[in-house]
Amino acid sequence: MSAPFLVFAGSALLTLAAGLLRRRLLAAAIVSACGAALIALFVMMVPTDVPISLLGVNLKLSGTWNVLGRSFNLVPGARPAVGFLYLSGAFLFGGGWAAKPNRYFFPAGIMSLALVAGSLLIQPFVFAAVLLEMTAMAAVLLLATVEYPAQRGGLRLLALYTLAMMAILLSGWMLSIAGVTTATPGLARQISLLLVLGFAVLMAVPPFHLWLPTAAESTNPYALSFVTVILQSAGLFFLLRFLDTYAWLRQSPGLFYGLRVAGVAMVGFGGLAALSQRSFSKLMAYALVADFGVALLAVGAGTPAGFELALGLSAVRVFGLGAWALGLTVIRGQSGRDDLEALAGAGYRLPLASAASIVGVLSIAGLPLTAGFPARWALLSAIAPAHVITATTVVLSILITSAGAIRWIGVLFRTVPFVAAQVPPLSVQILLGAGIGLCVLFGIFPQLLFPWVVLAASELANLMS
Repeated sequence: MSAPFLVFAGSALLTLAAGLLRRRLLAAAIVSACGAALIALFVMMVPTDVPISLLGVNLKLSGTWNVLGRSFNLVPGARPAVGFLYLSGAFLFGGGWAAKPNRYFFPAGIMSLALVAGSLLIQPFVFAAVLLEMTAMAAVLLLATVEYPAQRGGLRLLALYTLAMMAILLSGWMLSIAGVTTATPGLARQISLLLVLGFAVLMAVPPFHLWLPTAAESTNPYALSFVTVILQSAGLFFLLRFLDTYAWLRQSPGLFYGLRVAGVAMVGFGGLAALSQRSFSKLMAYALVADFGVALLAVGAGTPAGFELALGLSAVRVFGLGAWALGLTVIRGQSGRDDLEALAGAGYRLPLASAASIVGVLSIAGLPLTAGFPARWALLSAIAPAHVITATTVVLSILITSAGAIRWIGVLFRTVPFVAAQVPPLSVQILLGAGIGLCVLFGIFPQLLFPWVVLAASELANLMS
């Protein structure tokens, strides 16, 4: 029996069960969250290629599954990443029913997790680009709803990921045909340019971020959060895996400098754009661009601590996005829109939902006492002596993006003629409070989360050496 096969078979059965329960959101949420958590535990804990005894029966699970000339390998280096993705999915599934996503949210979400897991396990792993393209296709099903039928954002996402897939597959073909070493700088430069194009799309480097703000204003915020968490985490894992595998890429002149330049540009562009938005959803979209830029700055530091912190930013992003999305979904469900005029005074009508949405944005911005701050503080400590401009950019990103969020506090609590609002059910209020609590908890006690991140990074042996 093959462990990767069991992961994909379990995901397929879970997709089927969630599909059958698609009209009963709470049941679908419970089944999806519990199933994803069980798969995550299986991935991280089950031993492979060694005999085990289960209920008196001796078993030996293989870590490899061969399909059509390709193999899926559940190697130690991939386990933490796959486990993290399924746990992230379980967390977001757990509160998904309260956000009233479309009926395909849970089955399409599980399918997305399986495709991303396949991209991390497949060998040769350059074919991961194909699976990421298929994940983008599933993302369109997540983003499109009856309430938000216009899906320019989803179609842009699909077009951009098609471009990324072509660039990465072409670079993989060149690698397999010609081979690259540090002694072939010309060929390495050509392949590097293709990889830069592919990873620029995966990491939403402007102008390849265009799908994000467009989707933000025309889709369910919770569905957008799920898509963003899965795709960006997969893109970061994919980038680190490339760097870990190819020595010539790690040693390319100017590679890490280029990553820092891209990160500085993303932080500056995203922060200033977030500060000027009249839509709360687009504010978060550009705050995310700045957050992705900080992650690139961490990778661009070229140190083991930087790689760990980039992964840490991906982990805490889940909590900030979840809190923001659920809070805004509740507000938007009663106001109909999320522009300045529609949200004016919403803090008095729906205080808990407003607080959750603001705390979520502040966590993404990295304000002190929120989940996004400890990783940024650790990054500053690691890079400040050697990279002053990078460190200054991180500080400015916190200040500018937080200023954009604080501006919306004034909007939400603006004095306007009172309009009664329907109070959310107690279960939804508990979820909103939990989202706020987790953002603050991991901001004050980051040691509860970051050891898992260090474990994931430790499997990247070449980068951590």
